[in-house]
Amino acid sequence: KTEKNKEIKISLEPGIAEDEVWKENFLEDFKILPKNILEICEYGFLEMLNNAIDHSEGTWVVIRTEWETNLVRIWIQDNGVGIFRKIKNALNLEDERESALHLSKGKFTTDQANHTGEGIFFTSRAFDDYQIISKSMSYIRSNWDEDWFVETAKDSITEGTGLRMKIAQGSKRKLQDIFSEFTEEDSDGMPKFDKTHIIVALSKLGDERYVSRSQARRIILGLEKFKHVALDFKDISTVGQGFVDEVFRVFQSKYPKIKITYINANDDVRFMLERSLPEGQ
Repeated sequence: KTEKNKEIKISLEPGIAEDEVWKENFLEDFKILPKNILEICEYGFLEMLNNAIDHSEGTWVVIRTEWETNLVRIWIQDNGVGIFRKIKNALNLEDERESALHLSKGKFTTDQANHTGEGIFFTSRAFDDYQIISKSMSYIRSNWDEDWFVETAKDSITEGTGLRMKIAQGSKRKLQDIFSEFTEEDSDGMPKFDKTHIIVALSKLGDERYVSRSQARRIILGLEKFKHVALDFKDISTVGQGFVDEVFRVFQSKYPKIKITYINANDDVRFMLERSLPEGQ
């Protein structure tokens, strides 16, 4: 077996194309993988390198691939402004940790003219594990238990953004299935990214005890772009009346065609939601 572990550093100069970098340096190595894994790795590589090229404001990017008997890792790091800081500045947020919530929704981009904001949403759901590190903040999605969490990075980076993607070589996950789960055909029969799944716990910052009206406002920011929204109350012990009112009355009355559902609600959360929901919802 040839040694496939690689590390290359490229300058982010005008005209650089992510597909050329992939074809010239990595495609041959990845061709040995099953078709479904190759497609996931290629999609994630191209989307994440394109983000670094277009958004990072950096001057270089390092790309590393690590192969083990049963899995492969892709690591992309730039020396730009850092993804969380860039989103914080773009949305005028108080806390960089809130950037993670907005990234997890999908359809969020700091460059509306050239990007759809779908790359991180789908890439993070395609790999087994997906991690973004910027400074000392780490934002992780584990697809073994469909969970997002934000934590202090065990190995922080001094500048820019680092992306780690890992997938088992025997994974049965298919990119098309992930697209299908969050898209539906529009009136022209074209698939449209219309559904999102939000981990409500990502809206909690610091020592906020329960889910409040201010957290609801963080959650609903940008949701008018979707037709279906699933709120996931995993690890939420209780919600406040203000949260329910903000999401299910104020936002819902403004956008009545958006369908909002909820999952993983304990008895207390379900009680608060059901007693506050309009009749028939």
